Amino acid sequence: MSALTQANSDRVHRWTYTAEANEVSVVLPDGCVDLVVLSCGRTGRGVLHITDWDLAPRLVRLDAGTSLTGYRLRPGTTLDFAEFEIAGRDLSTLETEIEDRTRHDQEISEMIDALCLPGNSVHRLARQQGVSERTLQRRFSDLSLPTPAFWRQLGRARRAVQALQCRVPLAEIAVHFGYSDQAHMTREFVRWFGRTPVQLRRNPASMTDLAQPGLGNWSGEIAGLT
Repeated sequence: MSALTQANSDRVHRWTYTAEANEVSVVLPDGCVDLVVLSCGRTGRGVLHITDWDLAPRLVRLDAGTSLTGYRLRPGTTLDFAEFEIAGRDLSTLETEIEDRTRHDQEISEMIDALCLPGNSVHRLARQQGVSERTLQRRFSDLSLPTPAFWRQLGRARRAVQALQCRVPLAEIAVHFGYSDQAHMTREFVRWFGRTPVQLRRNPASMTDLAQPGLGNWSGEIAGLT
């Protein structure tokens, strides 16, 4: 499922998608939580759904005519869902309320970005912050965010997958992004995206999905090789 980009802000990215026919789409992990309004073509009624952080590809079944409007939270941005009314709410004020209620911890955001970079690690980041790995993990847990290892592993895979468009040898991509070898990178791609690097290169739809704003690519930049 390739979302149509609409707008991007520091904290929230708005996207839309409409199913032209009955379909089963694959949603790939992007390190983001999305608030999604589903509107049925038959009834026109909107239902609000909140996603979680995906740990693996998942399937989504959509009926023809279903329209989705999503509000994707930047990695590290949080929203207190306990105070966020879902059932029976007025959807016309949703976008404004999301912008008003999101919390963005700049330091955590910078740490997440750092964990995505080639050559970095949770241990190294903890040393840079002058804290233990356990303390670093607690910082993320206190904000109800996944562990630093999650951001490191998914962030590296998402940056590496964007480099597939460069058409350089896969072994070179693996080395650049800190994998022990090409086989290691392949296993991680299958874990996160359900396909090998070769299969992803041959699948334009998946590559388009992975180019959408998310972990390691929020502002739309493509991670190239130097």
